[in-house]
Amino acid sequence: MISQILKTSTMSIGIGFIFQVLQGALSTAYLNSYLAQNLITILIALLAINSATLGIVLTKIRDLVERHGNAECFNSTKEHMILSIKEQIALIIFAITFLTIVSSEVIASYENLKMLFDAIVVAIFSYALFVLYDTAKGVLIIIDFDINNG
Repeated sequence: MISQILKTSTMSIGIGFIFQVLQGALSTAYLNSYLAQNLITILIALLAINSATLGIVLTKIRDLVERHGNAECFNSTKEHMILSIKEQIALIIFAITFLTIVSSEVIASYENLKMLFDAIVVAIFSYALFVLYDTAKGVLIIIDFDINNG
């Protein structure tokens, strides 16, 4: 699990820097402005979507277990579900922290430092999209799950 978190974090930070470079090349700060105004709301909405989706997945898992047994097939599923909720809560905390830092007048005077923190804000958004993707992928796996092939 830790290796997956590190991999996702690395990809997200890379995406954050790519978008900062693109914005610099295009002389725009649209994404930074948009995320400054909307990131917390987006993250809370994604947490709500993820929670509702996990509830549906758990209902399907319970149905499968009641019909066929083999609860051990889903041992790691619960851990991954809890991890995704923890990740999203951490992302909300990080977003509040880094959006506060980015809006500081002290940081504004250091262009490279501001770019770093802006990249981290984009990385937080990217990471949230990866969590959403993983949840959607999990739903598809559960829908197609064959208890006999576990």
